[in-house]
Amino acid sequence: MSWRVFYSYSSSDAVWRDRLATYLAPLKRQKRILEWYDRKIEPGADWNSQISTELDSADLFLVLISADFLASDYCFGVEMERALVRLKRGEAKLVPVLVKPCLWQESVFSEIQIIPRGAKAVASSPNPDEVLTSVAEEIRLLVANPAPSVSGEAPAAISPRKFDSALDLVREQVRVYARLYERTRQRMRPSAERTTRMQAIFDNMRNIATASYPLLDELCASPSPGDRLAAVAILRVFACERHLRFLAELVRSDKPFMGYQSAKALRFSVGALDPRALPRLSECIHLAQEALKAEQVKPDSDRARILSEAEQELRTTVEMLAPSIATFD
Repeated sequence: MSWRVFYSYSSSDAVWRDRLATYLAPLKRQKRILEWYDRKIEPGADWNSQISTELDSADLFLVLISADFLASDYCFGVEMERALVRLKRGEAKLVPVLVKPCLWQESVFSEIQIIPRGAKAVASSPNPDEVLTSVAEEIRLLVANPAPSVSGEAPAAISPRKFDSALDLVREQVRVYARLYERTRQRMRPSAERTTRMQAIFDNMRNIATASYPLLDELCASPSPGDRLAAVAILRVFACERHLRFLAELVRSDKPFMGYQSAKALRFSVGALDPRALPRLSECIHLAQEALKAEQVKPDSDRARILSEAEQELRTTVEMLAPSIATFD
């Protein structure tokens, strides 16, 4: 069956949507894809309702990334929020296409494979036709597989997880903070002011950690940096052995602010975990330390310093609890 394709793009990039559609025309002609974009809305139609319907029924989101797209509250907010929810549920695929140079690394797309490979913007290439051909080939290979959901299925037929109204309210509040963090990180240059604002957002996330704890697994698995920061905020209040590796990987692989908060969560875990989990904690602290060394992060950086303090506290804790730990073996 055909893949239902939803184009998400800024109106400033309409020419690139049209050019990409030209390269995908053979797939459309073979009925392997059914395309939809906002210019298909008929005059007089309820555009908000129609876009909502298409967002809920798409199998593939083709997202044309540019500075204009990242600056659009509707594209980057409403459309991407719905697309990422469906991506996390396994109901749809999402392919970011970098059409113009921009700070895409400072957005949710930093955690999703972007094309063209190598993150070279289509518009910056000396041969855009060749690059668009490679993009079309990537999409051709993707749609050669069965679509993740039944095309044409009404949104009501999709069965999302059911949550009580209280948890839905908490989830929405987490999303508000997550989006605010991502926009702050994306739109402000690195500075003390940006760090202060992000810290205030993180503190708000910690304040609702008790209520948002049931969402922890969901937030850890999310491709959204804001969602993962909310997970770290929870882990700064509730230590969890099975998420120690998650924290260690964030220390080394994400942005300094995220890495700093993750390092602090590892340190918090020293005094908050069951003694039997301390060997696992030691392993994850060392994993994060080795990763920072591999990336040549300075030993006096905040992340390295906190990990060193956590290691020392862990060593002291293990020595103090040694008799108790031995009784568990």
